[in-house]
Amino acid sequence: MKQTGKKIIAALLILTMVLAFTACGGGYQGRDQTASGGKSTDQGTSTDTGKTDTKPTEKPEPTKAAEENDQYPAFDLGGRTIKVGIWWDYYYTSEHDAIEDDPGLSNVVTAQMKLDNVRRIEEKYNCRIVYVNLGWDGVIESINRSIAAGTPECDIYLTDLQFGIPAVANGLAQKLEDIVPGYTDMFDKQIILKPMDSSTLGGTYLFTEQGLPQNGIYLGYNWTMMEELGFEDPQELYRKGQWTWEKFREYAAAGTRDTNNDGTVDIYGFGGIFTDLVNGLVMNNGGSIAAGKNEGISSKATVEALELINQLYNVDLSARPWNADDWNDNLLAWSDGKVMMWTAQAWALKQEVDAAISEGSELPFEYRIVPYPAGPSGDKKIYSPVSGNWYMIPVGVKEPGKVFQVFEEFMNWHKGDTSLRDDPTWFESCFMRMEDVEMAYECGRNLKLDLWLSLPGFDFGESIWWPVVVNKTSTVSQAVEAAKPVLQDALDAFWSK
Repeated sequence: MKQTGKKIIAALLILTMVLAFTACGGGYQGRDQTASGGKSTDQGTSTDTGKTDTKPTEKPEPTKAAEENDQYPAFDLGGRTIKVGIWWDYYYTSEHDAIEDDPGLSNVVTAQMKLDNVRRIEEKYNCRIVYVNLGWDGVIESINRSIAAGTPECDIYLTDLQFGIPAVANGLAQKLEDIVPGYTDMFDKQIILKPMDSSTLGGTYLFTEQGLPQNGIYLGYNWTMMEELGFEDPQELYRKGQWTWEKFREYAAAGTRDTNNDGTVDIYGFGGIFTDLVNGLVMNNGGSIAAGKNEGISSKATVEALELINQLYNVDLSARPWNADDWNDNLLAWSDGKVMMWTAQAWALKQEVDAAISEGSELPFEYRIVPYPAGPSGDKKIYSPVSGNWYMIPVGVKEPGKVFQVFEEFMNWHKGDTSLRDDPTWFESCFMRMEDVEMAYECGRNLKLDLWLSLPGFDFGESIWWPVVVNKTSTVSQAVEAAKPVLQDALDAFWSK
């Protein structure tokens, strides 16, 4: 069976969430994943520079939100330890006595605020809160074994979508509408925590820390190359409402060139990883693949997106041929100037810039980003897929509402001053211009959940990508007709658990 990238995409999405834990002095340990169609090494970028700043800085004045923060009534948990299952070391918890316990300490002010908040919560609720590093496989095993047995080992688990979504489908996660207190921030202002959109899952089961909208996907483009060809900036086209599929296809064709006249294409108009391309085109055309209990791959909007992909790869020949043996070759061809437009994420841009600098040079071109173009069936808004890490409270936890309240207050170490939490420095360093930073934020504001990358029993690469794009043995309609019952069976099995 061809690999489809489910594992590598899980790793990439995890790494795009590193900021939430590292920007304020937390540590992170990544996990290498195997890619679809090839193998990948470490794909991530951490905000931790490796330097320790021990110089105290002036503590900011508390905001009005901070002064009015204590909306949570106190109660006595009788010395209970609330455990959070995770796969790296997290700072700070009840197990830490000093900010220097964090080997990646980078901001002494925010570190002290987090540690002070731990002490306050311990006293207020007569409890302890610890993060248990179970390892990646250990978190999965603990969820599947201990919760199913009715004795969850942890009161809260951090999950990746590839095992968080199945936990919800298997009835292992608490429905938050049923347990959270009415005064929670999560269903109101969402300053501290935010829920995953419940429309696909039939309720709210997963939640995460609020933060800057940094998880968007977009198209990167070599502006130096486009400028030399006399193209209008795609960002300008987007602002005028003219960045469409037709324009994208036109640019990709015009940017495909044999630069040395040897009969071989040297630069393709487009190239990248198919997972982001499919999500970007399908979502921004109003389509879905597995966003509910009924398959969406045969819908008009999704088929239109698949036909556009077929046009790029098989009709126009403007998309760089897929390298089935090396995922990174598809992902990173842009940094070698082999493609004019590509599937982009912030961390990958930063990685290649840093790699060039470490080798004593810089990328020899200017890159910019633009949203995926609007499709004919779309609503003209910008969408990106739900990604990253999400917490869940397992079924079987004693007093889950109180657990949630303590955790929400624990995550509110900044007391409503989100500028302390949301440090944009790393994210801004991923781009060359502030216009692109703002565009990236815009791409990350509207998120859609589609289960196709986390759905057991359905392999998009095997069903669609390889027969249409790689092996070219099927038309889009043939591949969709063959895939439709397989996808529906997988969804039926998924939701029947």
